[in-house]
Amino acid sequence: LSAPPKLTLKTMANLATKWSWGIGMLGAKRRGFGNIVGHVKGISDTSSLGSWTAEQFDPSLDWDKIAKLKEQWGGKVILKGILDAEDAKMALKVGADAIIVSNHGGRQLDGALSSIRVLPSILEAVGDQIDVHLDSGIRSGQDVLKAMAMGAKGTYIGRAYIYGLGAMGEAGVTSALNIIHRELDTTMALCGETNVEDLGRHNLLVPKDFEGRWQEYVGAGNA
Repeated sequence: LSAPPKLTLKTMANLATKWSWGIGMLGAKRRGFGNIVGHVKGISDTSSLGSWTAEQFDPSLDWDKIAKLKEQWGGKVILKGILDAEDAKMALKVGADAIIVSNHGGRQLDGALSSIRVLPSILEAVGDQIDVHLDSGIRSGQDVLKAMAMGAKGTYIGRAYIYGLGAMGEAGVTSALNIIHRELDTTMALCGETNVEDLGRHNLLVPKDFEGRWQEYVGAGNA
């Protein structure tokens, strides 16, 4: 599937098996990125959006540039996508005000470690010096509790509210947030907690060697 969709023999054959859905979609309102199309120079439709998006990624970005950005901006800088304790230390060194432990929902690199698995080592490295948040894999209130009990200051969601948006629009987003809130409330009650600030490792049973011995294996491979 591409954006915008391209009519190929394969997609046409697929559409032929779903003709009722196809007819319904023909009469549906056209969707676009209203916060970008028509507001950014040179972006007038969805077709030109892809090229513009690709141009926003700077392959030469490094820690020195982040430090310079922090200096020029003068405001708070939060770095998302940290999956390694050494990167967390570098984020602290260049002046980041907080970091988000994230593998971007697992949609950038299929083999990336899960955020929750690397969270303990990152907290051990910098958790007492910088706020550490987490996203990727948060689907329920129980997931929120697990992350915060391990030491994250907060969590973020993506797909969870998008599902609600797709099903019911704005009301669906509100419903998704309420569901997660109720799940968190219920889970806390069953754990004997009334305040998220009181959550901790005592609320969890973490499997032995949960983080894995990744560094040891890497070292052995380089020996």
